[in-house]
Amino acid sequence: MTAATPRATREIHEATYAQELLHLVETLLPGTVLQPGFLVRAAYRVRGPVDEEALRRALDDVVARHGALRTELLRDGETLRQGVHPPLPAHLTVTRLDAKQSADDWIAEVTTRPHPHGELPLLWAYLAQPVEGGDNAVLVLVAHHIAADAWSQDVLARDLSVAYTARLRGEKPLDADVMQYADIAAEDHSEAWQARIGEALPYWRTRLAGAERLGLPAESPDAAPGPTAVHPFRVDEELRRAVRTAARRGRTTPFTLLLTTFVGALLPPGDAMVPVITAGRIPSEWQTVGFLLNVLQIRVTHTGPAGLTELCSRVDTRCREAYANDIPLIPVLRQNPELLERMTDRNHVAPAFQMIVRPPDRAPQRPPALALDPLPMDTQPPLPVPLPFLWTMRWGDDQPGGYVTYDSHLFSEAWMGSAVDRYLNALAELVR
Repeated sequence: MTAATPRATREIHEATYAQELLHLVETLLPGTVLQPGFLVRAAYRVRGPVDEEALRRALDDVVARHGALRTELLRDGETLRQGVHPPLPAHLTVTRLDAKQSADDWIAEVTTRPHPHGELPLLWAYLAQPVEGGDNAVLVLVAHHIAADAWSQDVLARDLSVAYTARLRGEKPLDADVMQYADIAAEDHSEAWQARIGEALPYWRTRLAGAERLGLPAESPDAAPGPTAVHPFRVDEELRRAVRTAARRGRTTPFTLLLTTFVGALLPPGDAMVPVITAGRIPSEWQTVGFLLNVLQIRVTHTGPAGLTELCSRVDTRCREAYANDIPLIPVLRQNPELLERMTDRNHVAPAFQMIVRPPDRAPQRPPALALDPLPMDTQPPLPVPLPFLWTMRWGDDQPGGYVTYDSHLFSEAWMGSAVDRYLNALAELVR
C-alpha cells in the first residue's frame, strides 16, 4: 500500500469488499498479497506480424479503459481506500528471439520478474519477436493480482485485440464505457446492497457455527511456511464428455460433480467445509477488470468415496443455497471471527476449490488485426499464492484439466500425485 502520489492527482474512493479481503489476508500473512510475485499471467501466440507502435498505443487504451490498472491501495487511519490515477503510459518490453532461444524459457523469465504493486499501471506486456521476422511472435500479459483476476485476463486480451485493430486501421480508439472497479466499490456500500447483506448473514451464521476445526489434515502438520508448488493434471475428453452427460442427466452442473468428487475423494468423512472461490461477478461487471473474487463456504456431511452419488444431491442443494445467499466474505467473517483461525490453520488446512470460468464470448464482427491464441502455462514456474491448498479446475477446451497449488512444506509431490489419482478415479466412477 502506497501513499507517494499527491491526492490532487488521483480520485479517492471507498475500497471494494474484495480489496478489504486482500488487505485482511495481508494482515494475517504479511508479504503474501503486497509482494511483486502475487500476479496473474497469460501467454499468447500471435497470428500475423505485429506493429509495435500500434501495440503500444493499444495498451495505453486498455490502461485508460480500466481504472483498476491505475489504482493503489491506501490506508486512511483504520479505513482502507483506493486511489485511482489518471491514464498512464503502459509497460511494454520488446525482445528479439533467435531460433536457438526457447520461447518457454523466455515466458518463464518475464513472468517471474518482480512486478511491484506500487508500480502503476499494474499491467505489463512483453512481446517476443523472432529475429528472422515472420509470424511467430509471443505476447505475455502480466498483471498484479490486486488489480486483476483470471476473468480479467480474458477481458484484457479481448480489449487489447479490439484496441490494436482500431489503432492499426485508424478507427475510433477503445473507449472507457465500461463498469469501473471504483463503481463496484460504491455499489458494495450502497443502501440496497447493505440490506441484502443483512438478509443473508443469518444463513451464514447458522451454516458456519462450529466449523473452526474442519479442514484437510496436512501431510506435515504445522510445518513452517514453504514455497508454492504446482501439480498440474489433465482430464481426457472421454471423461469430460461423461461429466457433461452426467450433469445433464442429473439436472445439475459439471461444477457440482467436480466439487462433489473433491469432497468425497479427498476430505475426511463426516462434517466437511470447502471454501469455494467464485468469479464474484454479475452481468453488469462481466467487462470489468479488477480483483472481484469472492469465497463461499460450502459445508456438507459425507461418507467418503463410496457415497458420491448420494453426496452429489447434498452438494447441489448446498451450492444452490450458498449462491442464493451470495454476499462478500468480509461481512461473513465479521459475523464469524472464529473463521479467521481456520484460514491460517496449518494442521487442518482450509481446502479451497475453484473452477476457472471464462467471460461469455463476444464474437468480433470481423477478423481482428491482433489474433491471440492462448498458450498453456502448465510448464511455467509456479507463482506464490496466499493459500496452503488450492484445487483449480479448468473446464475450457483450450486447457482441459486442472492444477493444485500448495505449500510444499505441508504436502509432498508424492502426496499430491496420489490425491489427483484418487480424484480422477472417483470422478470416473461418479459419472459412469
